[in-house]
Amino acid sequence: MRWNRWLTGGTLLIGLAAGGATLASMRPDGAAADRSNTGDTCVVNVEDMACAGCAVAVKMAAGKLDGVTNVDVSLEQIQARVAYDPAKTTPSAIVEAITVGAGFEADPQPATLN
Repeated sequence: MRWNRWLTGGTLLIGLAAGGATLASMRPDGAAADRSNTGDTCVVNVEDMACAGCAVAVKMAAGKLDGVTNVDVSLEQIQARVAYDPAKTTPSAIVEAITVGAGFEADPQPATLN
């Protein structure tokens, strides 16, 4: 069984499938160019994230941080992959934003800790 639902004016798409769920960004034409994949990426393990609402909360908390250019959240892998501008933020700040903003304990994978 598969279903998709648009949220907040078409900016978020949640796709659920039997194997898990993934939260992906959907941007209008001009905004996609502004959020290109330049910079660094960190992978953050997110404890106790269990539903699509949890994934949205993690995505929103990390996405509010200045310098974050993209956030992909995987419920199946229980982690967030965050693209960011290293001149504006760090993996430690991203972890804090998820922990404080979404209420989940988060830990960056060791190779991404700055």
